[in-house]
Amino acid sequence: MSRAARLLFLAFAPAFVAAAADAPARSSPTRPGAVNAAPTGAPPPPAASSESALPGRRFGRVEYVSLPAAASRLGARLTWVESGRRLELKGPGGRAEIEVESREITVNGLRVFLGDPVVANGGEAFVSRVDHERCLSPLLRPGHGQAPRAAPRVIVLDPGHGGTDPGKVNERLGISEKTLTLDVARRAKRLLEADGHRVVLTRDDDSFVALPQRAAAARAANADLFVSIHFNALPRDTRTSGVEVYTFAPRFQRSTNAWGGGERDDTEDFASPVNRHDHWSVVLAHAVHRRFVNDLKSADRGKKLMHLAVLRPLDCPGVLVECGFLSSDAEARKISTPAHRQQLATVIAAGVRDYANTLARTRGK
Repeated sequence: MSRAARLLFLAFAPAFVAAAADAPARSSPTRPGAVNAAPTGAPPPPAASSESALPGRRFGRVEYVSLPAAASRLGARLTWVESGRRLELKGPGGRAEIEVESREITVNGLRVFLGDPVVANGGEAFVSRVDHERCLSPLLRPGHGQAPRAAPRVIVLDPGHGGTDPGKVNERLGISEKTLTLDVARRAKRLLEADGHRVVLTRDDDSFVALPQRAAAARAANADLFVSIHFNALPRDTRTSGVEVYTFAPRFQRSTNAWGGGERDDTEDFASPVNRHDHWSVVLAHAVHRRFVNDLKSADRGKKLMHLAVLRPLDCPGVLVECGFLSSDAEARKISTPAHRQQLATVIAAGVRDYANTLARTRGK
């Protein structure tokens, strides 16, 4: 267990009823630890009444809903692209390409990982109820079943690592994650402030900040959204590059990496505070994800789920962005330049701007 995860457990021990666990082995070794702990009295995520009316059907332990019925509820059109195998779902928010027996879908050209695989039975496709309500709905019909949300005023940027926790270090290039994340956050702060936002950094120097203190800073600032900035790494892999965007896994779903062979199923049957904002976290993640892929042409590693300790206690929508791979010398060389870090800050700020515009459109409706 990382030092940060141990500090999180000690700080939250009175409120947790289960032990902390390390992040899955395939995840980045520099990412904030995943903690399987149920906060006492954590409220369940709100259910949209329109979704709960859809009849469910269980396949194994998971409750599914008919994909045609879900499409109708979202005001979307569902068609089979390849009979019995691939479908296309077109809604007000865009287009999703879905493959049966897969968790990976494409939404508006971006890779998105569902929490459960799509299944087919009797010639009909089914999607898990959680994926329908907390993935497809925010992506294809943002704001559906949600109360109108005010424009974001206070934004908290979280530069990952710091102080005694350097994060990933690329020794060949002499760069460390903690220095890069702080620089990108400072640059994004200036851009967002120019847009009229109040921006709070969880750290503004090379200091160690425990994970619970990062979420506490967001609560103290009455944050409207939270973006944690990181750089990725894979052991013994110098070629993989690209962007990954994470939201906290919904109740009853496992982390994306936990589907890998030999990985532990980390499904949680309780809700964490941030789960109250699942819908808008996904909308925010999609906005930032789209800017990275479309504007920077970053290799698309997908929008994924994980039980991230830095997001768990939040009382606002939150995402964690892995802006690139320091284990790739080619990508790390770009990241080491101020010009590229300015581009990273620009796409983060643009993603927040797009998210705010989406909120404005849903309020107009």
